Amino acid sequence: MQDDLKKATINLEKMTSQKDEIESNAIYKNAFEWRFEFPEVLNNDGEFKGFDLIIGNPPYIQLQSIGKESDTLEKINYKTYSRTGDIYSLFYEKGNELLKNNGILSYITSNKWMRANYGEPTRKYIVENTNPLILIDFGMNLVFDNATVLSNILIFSKGRNFKCLKAVRIPNDYDLKLDINVFFTNENSIVSVNQNAWVIQSNVIQEIKSKVEKQGVKLKDWDIKINRGILTGLNEAFIINGVSKR
Repeated sequence: MQDDLKKATINLEKMTSQKDEIESNAIYKNAFEWRFEFPEVLNNDGEFKGFDLIIGNPPYIQLQSIGKESDTLEKINYKTYSRTGDIYSLFYEKGNELLKNNGILSYITSNKWMRANYGEPTRKYIVENTNPLILIDFGMNLVFDNATVLSNILIFSKGRNFKCLKAVRIPNDYDLKLDINVFFTNENSIVSVNQNAWVIQSNVIQEIKSKVEKQGVKLKDWDIKINRGILTGLNEAFIINGVSKR
């Protein structure tokens, strides 16, 4: 009887606390209120219209490292969600949702989504739900002084994909103090992308690759099975010293 009374008392105190928070609006203490901060994104009826432009540097956090919060994000059914992925992928999707039609989004993020397996949902979402305009892959160049992350800048608009993505990969020896706009203008190429890995190549390399592919059949299209052969971890049986060799 005492245990039941104790549990009931605890539940009552919890419900009373929640009631007080709601009545005092404490749960909205640190909330960001768009209607006050950006009234221009609402129409005369107070309905959300969307942003013309979104610029950002989303956080880089592995989803599998944040436990229950990752489970919550998965239940929201983000199309870009991947358990082994990164939270910045979700920002691409949410940013696109917050744009008005033909609005522009520009993010600088890690470039791993371009080639990693976990980035496939993100690549698929961008191709199917946005109009990619500009992609700058910084390759092995470190853009941030205090972060060892390889980066890219992606710009897209909200609307139908016209498949005119202009892309460039910055050379590893490029001096980032120079004007990237000039390099991009001179070196960019139109790149065809899909949900597979995004590979940025110069026009010259693309032309050579296209010519080679037209000359024959790709190995993946051959009806053959390629084996690696026999593998072993017994190094002692295969690696010998100079004395044994004589």
